[in-house]
Amino acid sequence: MEIGESVVKAVILHQVGNRLREEPLVLADECFAITDSISNVILGGYLRGIVSSKNQYMLSHESDMALNDVAHHTLGFFSKKISFEDLSKNLATHLYSSAHHPNIASGDLFVILFDKLKVGDVYRSAIGIYKSESKQQYLSARIHGKTQQLEVSSGINPDLIDKGALIVDGSDIIYAIDRLSSRTKYWVDDFLMAKQIPNESTKSAVATGLIEKVRENIESPLARQEFCREVIALCSDKEKVLGEEIREVSEKYVSPDVWVNELNRLVERKGLVDTKDISVSSKSLQTKLNRIFNRINLGNDISLIIPSDLSFSDMEFKLEGKSIKLNITLERKNG
Repeated sequence: MEIGESVVKAVILHQVGNRLREEPLVLADECFAITDSISNVILGGYLRGIVSSKNQYMLSHESDMALNDVAHHTLGFFSKKISFEDLSKNLATHLYSSAHHPNIASGDLFVILFDKLKVGDVYRSAIGIYKSESKQQYLSARIHGKTQQLEVSSGINPDLIDKGALIVDGSDIIYAIDRLSSRTKYWVDDFLMAKQIPNESTKSAVATGLIEKVRENIESPLARQEFCREVIALCSDKEKVLGEEIREVSEKYVSPDVWVNELNRLVERKGLVDTKDISVSSKSLQTKLNRIFNRINLGNDISLIIPSDLSFSDMEFKLEGKSIKLNITLERKNG
């Protein structure tokens, strides 16, 4: 998607409180007047700040997509069934009802109509939804003759998006940001009801998590080490490692259910669109795995951290009364 020719067509602001704290929802009836300078600030912050592959999501619903409120309301606008003002009020009302925790902060909700976003060879419109939960303090200087004054003012910084979403007409992919997600996850989970489209970083994290889980389920330290060697070998002499390749190695050591169950758990926990076809950078994966594999679990709550140029070869484990005797053999990887 290209946004270089994009323009701002309309902006409206609603105030959304937390209904659980009995804070009000204040809906505006009219849009702001837009100047070129305001438009440039919005395009430079709110539009450019959200369009990135790492922010790609898909709207979803557990039973019927027609029941996804954001999808329903935006489709009503794009199909010219409701006005932009009515769309913004519907979205603000839905956001207000999505507050299920008293700690959710109140804030200003900007709804913005963008136009001339180029998708392929077609120009499309898009709806931007941005909630500001924090305001920045600014210093401004005033000069009257020889007298200088500094004043403190507060305002919204469009370059620092607290929560945002961009829905493009005719596209299944939306863009979403939740900078404050560590506090609450209602923006993506409850308001948008969206699942993330995995990017390279996410796929690598999923692959690493799967490998760690398989490794944990291998009882023998020697078998664990052999599994690690086989996985590292997959990263040699190729740019990408496929999830199917890792799965095939894993099933030599653990039940196939371990891989399937852990993949489903990770997809659900991370809020991802189902990702069965994993493909990750060999270099990135190997770097992560080297850090993980250098720690060897010997059993009985005993772990061994070994240098990267050594590999675990053998171990004798003896319990003698209150004493534990270990005889560990390490090999140099370069022989």
